[in-house]
Amino acid sequence: MKASKPRFKTPEEADAVFYEAFKHCDSEVMAALWADTDAVCVHPGAGALVDHKAIARSWANIFSNNHRININHTVINRVVSNGLAVFVVAEEILDSGTVTAVVLATNIYSKFDSGWLMIGHHASLVQNRPQGQSLQ
Repeated sequence: MKASKPRFKTPEEADAVFYEAFKHCDSEVMAALWADTDAVCVHPGAGALVDHKAIARSWANIFSNNHRININHTVINRVVSNGLAVFVVAEEILDSGTVTAVVLATNIYSKFDSGWLMIGHHASLVQNRPQGQSLQ
């Protein structure tokens, strides 16, 4: 029997939990955040993962050599309508306080009877952003 899914009352709550799981390399929380069906995840430079087990395994692999990932995220745009929420986010990956990578991501949440769950994450590495140029 599957463990029960967390109950996120808002997509903002689900998105906050996504980034906390990301920061703390918590593969169990990350896996629980995703809908069991009709979900897709695209990591930078990778193909589309459309199976919950494959998505959960991909995050576990990302987290396997880390105890914590230093990541700052900024919501660039958010649209919530008719049980669907889309967040466009700039993610800055840091090492010793220095930004080592900038990723633009789209996080998609859907409202289920039990609450909001992630159904999509598509991330793309930003290449050669001129210094001082905004991501917005």
